Amino acid sequence: MDRFVLGDTDFAVDRSESSVRTAPDGTVTIEVWGTTEVLDAQPDTGRYAWAVHPPRLYLTDVPVARSGAVATVRLDDSMADRYDIGLYLHEHGDVIGELILDPARSLRISGSAQVNGRTEPIDVEVELPLPPE
Repeated sequence: MDRFVLGDTDFAVDRSESSVRTAPDGTVTIEVWGTTEVLDAQPDTGRYAWAVHPPRLYLTDVPVARSGAVATVRLDDSMADRYDIGLYLHEHGDVIGELILDPARSLRISGSAQVNGRTEPIDVEVELPLPPE
């Protein structure tokens, strides 16, 4: 079920490096890493052949709306300006879209991300819970 799709490439999810934390103040901190194995398997002419490390999606201390245990947030340009939200792949790029976090089931982030000046679709889903840090 885990996936980290950027454009048409599924980097899979490095569960050992990824984390989801909720704070008592109602914020979430999320870090999802793609896998080195998928990156290394890219052909020399692949879209991300230039990359030397997998992509990392991050959200730090972002407030969310809750409906029971499920948390949601609309990631838009104003959120990116106020909070530490982005995609890192040799440079930081903005991410816009929607986050749905059901701590008993999964994390889902879908939308678009800036990668080297291009807008790429992004679709990340991670089965929860993740292993403890």
